[in-house]
Amino acid sequence: MSDKVEDILYKAYGEGIWSDVLSVSKSLEGKHYHTYGDKIEEAYNIVKTKKEKGYENKHLDKKR
Repeated sequence: MSDKVEDILYKAYGEGIWSDVLSVSKSLEGKHYHTYGDKIEEAYNIVKTKKEKGYENKHLDKKR
């Protein structure tokens, strides 16, 4: 696992959104990313944005 992935997942774990980031990253299978870290970073940003806008974790759009 790259340092970028570890850093993002560590940060997500501390914020209590680790499992959501992994779930969303799985839903991004159809997209092409330069690295796995880029995919995890996009998933983190999706989850973080939705959390900041007041969505509950159970309401995350995993089909995005």
